[in-house]
Amino acid sequence: MFKDRLKSLLPKKLHERVALNRIVSQHSFRVRGSEKLKIFKCSLLSKVILGLSLLFYFSGYQPTLDIPPITQSIVKAEFSQEQIIQNSSFKDPFILPHPGYKTTSFSAGHPGVDIATGLGMPIHPINSGKIIEVSFGYFGLGHYVVIEHEQGIKSTYGHMGRIFVKKDDIVTQNSILGEVGMTGRTSGPHTHLETTKNGEYFNPELILPKLLPLLLSPNAQP
Repeated sequence: MFKDRLKSLLPKKLHERVALNRIVSQHSFRVRGSEKLKIFKCSLLSKVILGLSLLFYFSGYQPTLDIPPITQSIVKAEFSQEQIIQNSSFKDPFILPHPGYKTTSFSAGHPGVDIATGLGMPIHPINSGKIIEVSFGYFGLGHYVVIEHEQGIKSTYGHMGRIFVKKDDIVTQNSILGEVGMTGRTSGPHTHLETTKNGEYFNPELILPKLLPLLLSPNAQP
């Protein structure tokens, strides 16, 4: 009885759920439109990603994020080049570009040796050859010179101050390439010396005279 009286107080359309059904119907139309399409696309994309992931997993392919090596040839140069570079096979033995001490050794991240000396020290070629590149810069190696020697060997002299040679010059060990400077990225006067054979880096100390390290303390050993 109470329920019938309550219905009599409400609009006929409301207690018969006509208004409610209309609202639900309109909402369903919107969902069946663009919203339903978006849900379908998201669901399909998730299934594709999941399927590819399972395919890679069961096929044994597991992608990894890795930093490629700087130069793989640098890592193996210490032992692979030592057997094929013979100082005695050259007309003249290699020499140091100038007197000095080794401050940084050859490594995978440093493809050369740093030879510290006084500012303005003359720089000589480590062997006879031809100048193939002269570059003036203020970043990295700064001012540098590249010489092409026999047997596919090249030498690079970085952080130079003044340069006295030009491209295509023929030089000997008595020639002066320029002076030790502080151009490029450097914290003190030194020559960054790089050597390559057929385009691959190798440790310059394999062909140079004995290069002593800079003694930092009385107990340090060369």
